[in-house]
Amino acid sequence: MESKNSLLLGIKYEAARIGEVGEAALAGIEEQIRREVGDGWESDDHVIRGRNAVRREYGLPGLGEPGDRPSPVTDPIRPLWLRLFGK
Repeated sequence: MESKNSLLLGIKYEAARIGEVGEAALAGIEEQIRREVGDGWESDDHVIRGRNAVRREYGLPGLGEPGDRPSPVTDPIRPLWLRLFGK
């Protein structure tokens, strides 16, 4: 259960950071993460996974998780059948 909390807190933090919610709100989220995950939350695997999930949604590179990369962007010009069958 703790890993799910860490993952969700990572999602919450990165969404707030990308959404530019303001320093006070971001500081509150950081404090919540420190209470629940600990002082080393920036390097916690589950927090990083949550943050990277949000970053992928925005097409941003990951935060150092091995093998993490931005989501591929589909070519809107190519017909659907070409995208599905990879031709």
